[in-house]
Amino acid sequence: MYRCLSVVALIAAASRLTAAQETVLIPSDREANAQVAQIVASAEAAGLPTNPIVGKVRFGVTVTRAKPSDIVAAARALAERLELARTALEPNPSQPEIEAGANALAEKATPKELKTVRRASGNRSVVVPLSVLTQLLVSKVKLSRATEIVTDLIKRGATTPQLVALGNDVQEDVGVGRPANVAVEDRARGLTAVLAAEPGLGGDKVTAAPADINGAFLNAGQPKSGPPKPPKRP
Repeated sequence: MYRCLSVVALIAAASRLTAAQETVLIPSDREANAQVAQIVASAEAAGLPTNPIVGKVRFGVTVTRAKPSDIVAAARALAERLELARTALEPNPSQPEIEAGANALAEKATPKELKTVRRASGNRSVVVPLSVLTQLLVSKVKLSRATEIVTDLIKRGATTPQLVALGNDVQEDVGVGRPANVAVEDRARGLTAVLAAEPGLGGDKVTAAPADINGAFLNAGQPKSGPPKPPKRP
């Protein structure tokens, strides 16, 4: 019985690898394409989201036109971040949460900050909080302060739209020349005052955000009603 199950598992793994190898992501370099296929197959076998890896490879090929070796290195690094994010967000992070965590790690967050956000959020989704943390880091807010602000607002009951608005407002302030530290303090202070004055509006459950959190989200004209989406990197 166990032998049969082992054979089935091996066949399934081989099928995944074959399917991945048949997908040509780097047409200009067969060796690089094979390496990327192996990275994708290994991530899939480990239960990690593979769409971010495929997206990064395609971005490097079609947009930045990076060297095949650089694309492979970027894909491998992303797979490692996805694994780190999953571990930091245990026990049972969703794939969107893992992706959001990996994006935060790409902006110099560490597993420690991911765990801090996870603890502050309890059983609620951390997709939006981690995406806002990433947005603040991209806006050049210091990691320690960005983490402190996001977790404090979660504990105060900030709603999903309020968190999203904070990240977008800080981004816009920085875009017009305000220092990041000034912008984030002013915006956080204003939101804290709102939460203190109208506690009944807080405590909104941060339910799972849409799974598609890939793609650029740092556009000045982006509507503020949806969750921010961490930027792609080549």
